[in-house]
Amino acid sequence: MLDHRITKEEHVRHYHIVGIGLIGVILATGCAGKGERIDLTVPVVSGGDERVVAMSSPTVAIQPFEDHRTDRSRLGTRHHLWGGESHFSLSNGTLSEATAQAFADYLKGKGWNATVAEGNRAAGADMTITGELVDVGVDVQSGIGQTTLSAKSRMVVQVNNHADGSQVRETLTSAGTNQVFWFDPEDAQELLNELYNKNFEKFVTDTVLDGKLLKLR
Repeated sequence: MLDHRITKEEHVRHYHIVGIGLIGVILATGCAGKGERIDLTVPVVSGGDERVVAMSSPTVAIQPFEDHRTDRSRLGTRHHLWGGESHFSLSNGTLSEATAQAFADYLKGKGWNATVAEGNRAAGADMTITGELVDVGVDVQSGIGQTTLSAKSRMVVQVNNHADGSQVRETLTSAGTNQVFWFDPEDAQELLNELYNKNFEKFVTDTVLDGKLLKLR
């Protein structure tokens, strides 16, 4: 009969091989994709909670946000484990347009009569929303067995009520972090979307529609 007992030396050799394998995977993950562009969408809006817009709701025209970020060429950076960087970029269009569209979609989901409009197309609306992007982005730091994601979203929103000429101005700021074992672009996508939604939610919470006017609560 064959002796199936495993000696102490075989145990040590087995663990040594497994250890080398894990280090190899970590090395490969840390080095892969350096210098690549990682596309993000800002943000992904779910239509599941959309409400029916009341016929009496005031019309809201949202213009593309002005992009005042220090670096408008990227949406953040991924720092690889053994050096090198990759950059997050918008999958298509501009962040100014994407933010305005995301804001309109969010407000429509809350029952607002909101659309994105540029220039003269906003003239017939009851109110116009303009905005400034101050700081938006994701930073990813890859480490051994752990990747840390940090994101921030800071924007200024201004509402112009056409009925009486009044204005409402608010700065919306949110930040968040997350830690994962293996990095996936979806992790950065989800974190950035969460911050956008927090900013939009704060705007809706802090304001109230009063006839054809929007006011701070």
